[in-house]
Amino acid sequence: MKIVIILPTYNERVNIQKLIPILEEKVFPKIKNHDIHILVVDDNSPDGTQEEVRTFMQKWENIELLLGEKEGLGAAYVRGMHYAMDKMKGDAVIEFDSDFQHDPNDIPVLITAMDNGADYVIGSRYVKGGAIPKEWRLHRKIISRLGGLFAQILLWTWSIHDMTSGLKLTKSSFLRKVDLDHLYSKYYAYKLHILHDVMLQKPVVAEVPIIFYERKEGSSKITGKDLFDSFWVVLRLKIRDSKRAIKFLFVGGTGFIVQVTTQEATIHSGISIFFTNILVNFNLVKDVTSVSHSIGAGLGAESAIISNFLLNNFWTFNDARKLKEKSNFFVRAIKFNLASLGSIFIQSIAVLIAEKSFGENILLFSYQLPTRLVVIIPTIILFVIPLNYFIYNVVIWKTQYLRKKTT
Repeated sequence: MKIVIILPTYNERVNIQKLIPILEEKVFPKIKNHDIHILVVDDNSPDGTQEEVRTFMQKWENIELLLGEKEGLGAAYVRGMHYAMDKMKGDAVIEFDSDFQHDPNDIPVLITAMDNGADYVIGSRYVKGGAIPKEWRLHRKIISRLGGLFAQILLWTWSIHDMTSGLKLTKSSFLRKVDLDHLYSKYYAYKLHILHDVMLQKPVVAEVPIIFYERKEGSSKITGKDLFDSFWVVLRLKIRDSKRAIKFLFVGGTGFIVQVTTQEATIHSGISIFFTNILVNFNLVKDVTSVSHSIGAGLGAESAIISNFLLNNFWTFNDARKLKEKSNFFVRAIKFNLASLGSIFIQSIAVLIAEKSFGENILLFSYQLPTRLVVIIPTIILFVIPLNYFIYNVVIWKTQYLRKKTT
């Protein structure tokens, strides 16, 4: 089988000097019964990366160089995948970082998994034996896991432990069925789109443990924009695949309006102050303003929960079958409200912490905005929407009762 290893590069001269000899002299000799090729996809690096590659091409005939404009990591991989399958006639492609964040010795492991029957092999940091860099700070670890969890929940891909792994082997027969020219991202999030569309084809999947390393040379290409891009790609995929998800998001938007309206009404009418004063009288709190806004956020969240339940019950999930056999309307309402207590707690605490940290107002895009409104939006997107969707599918209307029978 012909396997093409795609190495995307931009200003990776120092790393490519070391990586290619390691692959050719130490890794490839371990791989038997396969024709292994390297495809370097360089975005016209100004540091001399392509000159280094051309030097290696004179020594090893299994190396090819593909040049293009710098449009993003995903765009580079797409160019490489087309070239690997159409020009090089590769039977499988391997996505591999050029900066030594991936261990070259993991390549034979991926190929062995394919030889054992897998169509799609993922190098996973989050299975037994895998690891992320020890140098990563807590916030980066949290972002990595939350991003993966968000994708797992919305795309309902619980069988995959590492949704954003950059080390994969994919058989061309599956990759050809992915519309590579219309991916929702040209950047880091491309991998979520490809993974999702490959998984829709029901491949035999294997996850092998890998240790992901901190890069030693050069600078990371990943930015904060990539995190939001990933969330946006996941949402678009969900909307594309599920009419129910569109309804769910519409209901969520309506719930957000209800929540903010109720939150601000309780704060400005003095209702939240009333409850805060009760806590003050019992010496339970001292910061009246922050606690009052936190209570307002909680009351707003409760109003959204009621609104969302009613709309989802009679519209989004109105096709759920055998509901009467399981429970009546009031039982489901109570069950959902109890299950959603976590979202009330999350939003109340988020407002309290944010106002303790930044004050009652925060400067954003040259405007002074209420901190409670600024923090509530990312809190809902990152935590409440995934939590509620999980609760609706698994707790209230179990997925098996939502699936229509096919004959």
